[in-house]
Amino acid sequence: MLRKQSSLWARAVLVLCIPLLACALAKQTPQPAPTLEQLAFEVQTATPTFTPVLGLAGAPTNTPDPNATPTLTSTLTLTTTGTQEAATPASPPTSPPEPDVAAVQAAPPDTPTPPPPAPTAVPIQGGAWDFEDGFSQWGNPYGDRCPGSGLANGWNAFTTRDQFGSSCFNQTVWQGNVNSGESAQEITFAYVGVQAGIFKSVPTTPGHRYSVTAFMKREFSPAKLELTLGLDPGGGTDWQAPGVQWFPWDEDKDDAWAKTEETITAAGESMTIFIKGSHPYPEPGGTLRLDSISITDLGQE
Repeated sequence: MLRKQSSLWARAVLVLCIPLLACALAKQTPQPAPTLEQLAFEVQTATPTFTPVLGLAGAPTNTPDPNATPTLTSTLTLTTTGTQEAATPASPPTSPPEPDVAAVQAAPPDTPTPPPPAPTAVPIQGGAWDFEDGFSQWGNPYGDRCPGSGLANGWNAFTTRDQFGSSCFNQTVWQGNVNSGESAQEITFAYVGVQAGIFKSVPTTPGHRYSVTAFMKREFSPAKLELTLGLDPGGGTDWQAPGVQWFPWDEDKDDAWAKTEETITAAGESMTIFIKGSHPYPEPGGTLRLDSISITDLGQE
């Protein structure tokens, strides 16, 4: 009787412990849920512990029916509650804004700013440079006779002498021997073999380039008259000084107006222009006319 009672108590304890065991398993780290076969095996192999319970005085005693078949009912409820935050989708990379086609089409294209126009160089010309400021009597340095001599105002003259004499300087107003204006400077070389010419200085800016142009009309001579343009960038007045740079005349012809042009860089605050004729030996002809000289400042080199 006592053994039978102990078996019944053990079964009752197991019925009460199974739900507690299920709760304990739910609170632990989630494990795979045991199958009913595993639970039945654990119940069958468990060693029951019998603790006699004395009924309280006056308390009704629950006497189990010895003929009733005990029913084992187990309820196992496993609930796992987890909160998973929905992953926020990554924002797509921001692409540059589309250009406003209308604005782009309406905007004028970039136009490079043109450089400021270069200052227009105004030539120094006319007046004394065109032999229009009058003439004064010129005294021959060797005392040779030069009837009706005349040297253009603002100019200086030089000449050499051979055994037959030296050059003379005159004003010509015959339009066939004038290139521009009303008069031109004339230098004679007939029957003498000499060098003679004129010179004049002009204010300059050091480091600036200057273009010089001049016109001449040469009379034919069996002893060809050679003509050269001399430029002294330092403003000297000695036609024989080593600082004078001499240039042959560009156009080489007789009895017609011929032009020459040269460019030089000024070395000081004035520059001197020389024009020289060289008659190699005494022959007739060779008279020279000069006109229309101009100087243009080309600016910094």
